[in-house]
Amino acid sequence: MKDTKKGTLEFINVVKDYGTGEPAVKGVSFRIEDGELVTLLGPSGCGKTTTLRMVAGLELPTKGQILLGGRDVTAESASQRNVSLVFQSYALFPHLSVEENVGYGPMVQGMAKPQAAAKVADALKLIGLDGYEKRLPSELSGGQQQRVAIARALVLEPAVLLFDEPLSNLDTKLRRHVREEIRELQQRLAITCVYVTHDREEAMAVSDHIIVMDKGHIAEAGSPSQLFFEPRTAFVADFLSEANVLDATVMGADSASSRVQLGGTSLNVDGQAPLGAAKLGIRPDSFELPTPGDVRPRVRATIAKSAFVGKGVELVADIGGQSVFAYLPRAKTRYAPGTQLDLVIDERELRILK
Repeated sequence: MKDTKKGTLEFINVVKDYGTGEPAVKGVSFRIEDGELVTLLGPSGCGKTTTLRMVAGLELPTKGQILLGGRDVTAESASQRNVSLVFQSYALFPHLSVEENVGYGPMVQGMAKPQAAAKVADALKLIGLDGYEKRLPSELSGGQQQRVAIARALVLEPAVLLFDEPLSNLDTKLRRHVREEIRELQQRLAITCVYVTHDREEAMAVSDHIIVMDKGHIAEAGSPSQLFFEPRTAFVADFLSEANVLDATVMGADSASSRVQLGGTSLNVDGQAPLGAAKLGIRPDSFELPTPGDVRPRVRATIAKSAFVGKGVELVADIGGQSVFAYLPRAKTRYAPGTQLDLVIDERELRILK
């Protein structure tokens, strides 16, 4: 029977200060349940890689507590923790074969040869590389090398599997394929994974939950759909969905919604907000071209620039004195600068942001 606490990971007010004047991680707290894949997402320098390294034991916290499987591992080194890390660069030994690379960990741990060989064979079969045992890394594709790195991590049967920007060295098409493989494997094994990336599409594709980090803090945490469709902060709305964050005015509110003025147009937005100035989040795909009989609220837009991108038109326009980015999937051609358009807004997609 599976130990349901084995892969539970918890950070409690964790701080990492390198003495540079500002901590890299500032009092971060979160809990990852056993069998979940949670992504640390954010721009460069936000603290996500430092947080991952503290999970791995490659960095020790300045303050706070780290629990793994309910056990305090705060002061333990990497070798004392039951975790495995898949590096961004794969970190394969170029002079060792596939099976030797995968078997390196068990060998260092002093595992008996027959047992280690059986574990290596199982790991290679699991990731679809049985038959490649004798090949060198140079004889493999980038995707195959990534799978060897994953097998090397899995052979040690870790409680938590860590991924540090695992797809950054792959081309766009291969990245999509490998991320699907990682997600399928994680779900099949029901193993806890902590995944670091700056790529929002990648994060949404693989994750049960996402922790969005900004300047050493957790900006927001939630499911991919929750953070994409219902962000609470301007930072997450902009980072995850490229939402426009516009100045608006709350004119009134009831128990369920607020009446907001934007560029001369009155909009009803879910949720209560105090009267006065507000930040309104509008995703680019929340604008549409009006259809005959469309009664939804509309705004007048003056086109600054536009581009036909095959699946629709992307445009930058002035709405009420503010620059707005919009994506119109039903548009067939670009618009000349200075063109004026009426655009309808799907009020259900609007959010008042902090």
